[in-house]
Amino acid sequence: MLNKDLIKYLRGRHGDFIKSRRMLIKESGEILSLSKRAIFSFHRNDFKQGEDLIKKAEDGLSSVQKRFIEKDISLLQEGSLKAAQEEFIEAKFFSLVLTDKNLDRIKDIEINYESYIGGLCDLTGELTRKSVNLAASGNFDKVFYYKEAIEEIIGEIIQFDLVGYLRVKYDQAKNNLRKIEKICYDIKMREQE
Repeated sequence: MLNKDLIKYLRGRHGDFIKSRRMLIKESGEILSLSKRAIFSFHRNDFKQGEDLIKKAEDGLSSVQKRFIEKDISLLQEGSLKAAQEEFIEAKFFSLVLTDKNLDRIKDIEINYESYIGGLCDLTGELTRKSVNLAASGNFDKVFYYKEAIEEIIGEIIQFDLVGYLRVKYDQAKNNLRKIEKICYDIKMREQE
């Protein structure tokens, strides 16, 4: 009843998928780690190391795309890859905001749109954390700049009809906006004393 060639074909495709998926999960973990380390470097004002780590993460994503995604687009939905992409977007965009550059799509790498949205939401947390450290050291101008950046992100993302995981991310981003608004309020009150 079953054509043996069909079964052979399915076994081959399934075996290729499993092998690729396992390698993709491992490499995604490395990309995620590089991105986290880049964010940590930026918080410590080590921009050279941060940029080097982002470059390695970007090269990793490019390699993953060529070796896995272009052969099987369904792997773009793999959770470990989406998490790595999201962390990369967060790190890359954090670098861009810190250097007063515009945020835009990453060229030449296919990144899941959910990873962009999640990364933008998480970026608000990094900007809030950076603002806390800046305020503590008396560097208030950048705090207001980062508040504007967070307001712009929230203002755009609020227009999406987010559900599930991304809705949770968005709610966290709104909380970050409230935190930085409080920081700015405290700065203004201190200036009036």
